[in-house]
Amino acid sequence: MMPIVLLVVSGAAAGYLFHYLNIPGGCMLGAVAGAIAVKVFLAAEITVAPAVYNVIQIGMGICVGAMFSTELLPVIRAQLPVMLLSTAILLAAGLAAAFFVRHTTDMDVISSILSTSPGGLNAVIGMAENNEHMPKIMAFQMTRLYMVIFMVPVFCWFMKCFFHK
Repeated sequence: MMPIVLLVVSGAAAGYLFHYLNIPGGCMLGAVAGAIAVKVFLAAEITVAPAVYNVIQIGMGICVGAMFSTELLPVIRAQLPVMLLSTAILLAAGLAAAFFVRHTTDMDVISSILSTSPGGLNAVIGMAENNEHMPKIMAFQMTRLYMVIFMVPVFCWFMKCFFHK
């Protein structure tokens, strides 16, 4: 079987399995786990063609955009101070982490900030395109992404089980 087909089949199967098991974010989490498993067990470089990657991103963007409704506007308006404060806290934590990274690695200030930025992976990698520390920035961002993808469902399960809310 072609490696890319194996990657897709494994991601889809694990996604459906995680969804069936009612794991929070199961489709995405399972797809990530399935794809990683194939790459680890095959020890192969399997890549997705840029055109396919773009189509998938467009599809995800459409799904996220479709979640928006006019009923959200009053909710956003009511929660805006909390949203802005939580974003400021997240950015401050990222800057504190950047300070730590800067002083414990050989990375410069800009690379440290890009490595610890809580932004979208593609945006951060795009900003770091010509940076000499690009592989390190990418490693930091990928680690952050995988940790969030794998830990948020665990936190959701924990909160649901122990706080019943």
